[in-house]
Amino acid sequence: MLEEHWAREALRALGIRNPSPDLVKNWIRADRAEEEPELPLPPPLPFPRPNPPPPPPKAEVLRPKHRRGSSKSNLEPALKEQGTLQRPHGVRKPGRPRVVASWFPAVARTMADGTPLKEALKKHGIALDKAQIRALYRNEEFKRLFREARNHGQRSADK
Repeated sequence: MLEEHWAREALRALGIRNPSPDLVKNWIRADRAEEEPELPLPPPLPFPRPNPPPPPPKAEVLRPKHRRGSSKSNLEPALKEQGTLQRPHGVRKPGRPRVVASWFPAVARTMADGTPLKEALKKHGIALDKAQIRALYRNEEFKRLFREARNHGQRSADK
């Protein structure tokens, strides 16, 4: 009780008119903690370090994984490896060269009747991984060829 009275007086001296009971209890705890002598910390116990786990086996990496915003084409290395990458000769527009394969028109014609891209690639014996197929869907030249093939098929069906 005496400690509580002393704590209230000390808090009032700091400008707190009506200190709450919790504030008074915390003030008493803090005062007791300051009065107790600090005991030296015991020396740390030797802690055996576990052996680090062995590194996982490295899988064969076909192409580097680029997170967001890669300037590298996922399709170009596969086309170079297959030997189907075509580069137009002569003067070209500035910027990154287009990625065009010799099989683009044939696959685009196959897709014109509604065949999915994966099936069209299988029909022509072309093997691409998931990222390369995505890059092919986004390739401007392939999209242009596909649109032309689809529009040509619609025109011939209208006749």
